[in-house]
Amino acid sequence: MLKKLLAVIMALAMAMSLCVNVFAADETEIPLDADHVGQSSAGGVDVLTIENGSITASTDAAIPLFSLLLPEEVPIGETVTIHIKGTSNGDFRVWLLGNTYSGDKGVEATFSNQWKASENGFTAPGEFEKYITLTAEDFDAQGGTVGDRVAFKGPSYGVNLDNLQLTYVGVIMGTTEDIEAGAVEEAAPFLDSAKAALEAAEAATDKAGVEAALDQAKAAVASLEEAAALGFPGVVAMVDEAKEIVTKISGMINSVDADAVAASLQGDVEALAAAKEASAAAGDDVDAAQAALDSAKAALANIEAAAQANPSYTSVLTLLKDARSTVKEVEANLNAAKEAKAAADEAAKLAEEEAAAKKKTTTTVVIVVVVVVVVIAVIAAVVLAMKKKKKN
Repeated sequence: MLKKLLAVIMALAMAMSLCVNVFAADETEIPLDADHVGQSSAGGVDVLTIENGSITASTDAAIPLFSLLLPEEVPIGETVTIHIKGTSNGDFRVWLLGNTYSGDKGVEATFSNQWKASENGFTAPGEFEKYITLTAEDFDAQGGTVGDRVAFKGPSYGVNLDNLQLTYVGVIMGTTEDIEAGAVEEAAPFLDSAKAALEAAEAATDKAGVEAALDQAKAAVASLEEAAALGFPGVVAMVDEAKEIVTKISGMINSVDADAVAASLQGDVEALAAAKEASAAAGDDVDAAQAALDSAKAALANIEAAAQANPSYTSVLTLLKDARSTVKEVEANLNAAKEAKAAADEAAKLAEEEAAAKKKTTTTVVIVVVVVVVVIAVIAAVVLAMKKKKKN
């Protein structure tokens, strides 16, 4: 228990020590106030809710788009990374706007690739923290040369923002490659902790040691999942690797428990084997075959209960499969015994009928012989009487 507690404490300490974001790029925060709201056809500060250091495009205000001023302009071909935090009841998109005005697009000429929240790991409604890489280009061909605002727009044409609230917006001049590299470097100790947990589990001499290693690996996964919320593929891959480690360690514990459960069912396994043997030797003794089946079903019920309580234990499920197969064999032997008994009874009945018929035939023959003898005697007496009469 002490080893388990110490492992958890160490994992938590590591998590706390690595909770500070350290990235290899300078990030400039955009203050979320009226002075930093840019132009848009939907209006500006007059339609947005700005309070407590946040900006909200409420559903009731029916806002299709709003924009924020960038700390510096982004020339064509240059890349900028937008770091956003907040909440939303619906999907939304983000892109740059050019510094031009035209009769076609007004002040909303698209000036970069478009980014959509639902296509980048966000499921509404909910919270989000995302890094968005946008590369400046005159997408709408309005003659612009730089992007000066970042736009937040509904998920598709004609669909408004649904209570999109921004609580933080930062800008990094460059791609997310450096940022991701920093995130991966920051997350690496958590993966190392998971790997160390696997080594500890493999070296453990008792179940408690394996359980302590599992707690350590789970803590590492939780920390990695938090870091992976930003959506960096490198960190997401670390999460997957750490989860595999948790699965392996869990399997070790399950294996130990499964072996113990399987061992506790050995008596039932032996009872099934004995029932199978007894039913096979029963011949036409239906009572013996039925007793064997009752014993087999009782053993099967015990194994089924154990399998239901431990559905992930492969060894127990294998015992269940074998037990069900054995019960079917015993049932087949019982049916065979019933058929053999019926055949024996039918043979005995036929033999009895044949004996009775034979006895009846013998009796009839005797009677006929007696009758014939009597008739002959009578005839002889008559003849003798007639001869005596003639002499007189």
